[in-house]
Amino acid sequence: MKTIKTIKTISILGLLFLTFSCSDNNDDDLSEMQKTENLLTSGKWYLESKTPDDFSACEKNGSLQFNDDGSIVQENFEENSGTCELEETATATYTLSGSSLEITFGSEIVSATINSITASELSLTDSSGDIIILDKTQG
Repeated sequence: MKTIKTIKTISILGLLFLTFSCSDNNDDDLSEMQKTENLLTSGKWYLESKTPDDFSACEKNGSLQFNDDGSIVQENFEENSGTCELEETATATYTLSGSSLEITFGSEIVSATINSITASELSLTDSSGDIIILDKTQG
């Protein structure tokens, strides 16, 4: 009789262990998603480089500001008669799903994959395969 109780106890403990182990994996995924979202919305991201093309010194003043409410503000700069000027400020929305980022400007949807993100650097690959690096430093 004692052996049956021991087997039942071990079985129940094993089941509980597996149940809690599985839920920890979901918590890790959720916290990783939250970390990415928190870093993404931590302030303005300025254009730094683009491969294979690159940004001009003036274009590097351009930025993306991701907000907690799913909105985004994009600032574009262009050279005008030797002066770097703010050309346009556009508002859009974005959705983040894992490492996939979709930005919607009116009827245009821009897709990108987040390659890596830290407090100071964001690396994206857009749908055409270009790698875009953004950082927290303007210019």
